[in-house]
Amino acid sequence: MGIQEQYRNEAAALLSSGEVKLVIGFGAGSTADRRRPLFARTPEQAQKFVLDAACIANLSTYLVAEGLLSDGKKVGVFLKPDGIRSVNILISEAQLKPEQVVILGYAIENGKEVTPLEGRNISDFSIGEKIRKLTPPPHVIEAAEKIEAMSPAERFEFWKEHFSKCIKCYACRQVCPMCYCRRCIVDVNQPQWVSTSSHTLGNFEWNLVRAFHLAGRCAACGACDRACPVNIPLRLVNYRMGKEVRSAFNYVAGENSDQKPVLASFKQDDPETFIL
Repeated sequence: MGIQEQYRNEAAALLSSGEVKLVIGFGAGSTADRRRPLFARTPEQAQKFVLDAACIANLSTYLVAEGLLSDGKKVGVFLKPDGIRSVNILISEAQLKPEQVVILGYAIENGKEVTPLEGRNISDFSIGEKIRKLTPPPHVIEAAEKIEAMSPAERFEFWKEHFSKCIKCYACRQVCPMCYCRRCIVDVNQPQWVSTSSHTLGNFEWNLVRAFHLAGRCAACGACDRACPVNIPLRLVNYRMGKEVRSAFNYVAGENSDQKPVLASFKQDDPETFIL
């Protein structure tokens, strides 16, 4: 039995037994190489789940939908390691309770082979050390190093050119599991903190504010990159912020659900070398 059939049956069993009220997985997309979220509430619907190398989206973003978990019932969800990492972050930020989520974990090896991950509860996944060893795809590291080698003026022009393409669609916000505020700062107009217009200043404000809000919180799933319709390399910004947090605080987001958010923790032996 392949992993797709195995997980279909397991999802159906979870729904049949009443252990979960909903399973969030993948269904067929608009083309052969695309997958879209599928929300199954019955065993019959669970038989429509698809699980293959095209299932790359981070479905943990749906777990913070308003009211989804307010009734105390469990939800099942298909997650890759970056999605499990996201759940750890959400738990550490008190957005989820560990017992609310049943995880159908899987990994995509070499971009082709899909393998199951053992465990169904967040505590079953010992991913802390694996996360510290994880590295972004080679093209991300190469691009990041190229930017870091630039002068400040060159970096400014690089990002100015990319941010000038931003159309303020907020797809990056909508797809990110860490952007769970019920009212985003860009939606506040009394006072208006960030300009909603798609011009140089407004685009810089939005993209840099979002980068700072994700510092020490990004799960490195790459969803923002994939969602951006104008191909702004947002992942590079978040990668750099994560690198700074790791360097200053030896902190990697999502190692486990017990860790406190980096900006909510304090150590008396902190060398404070980041303070000018």
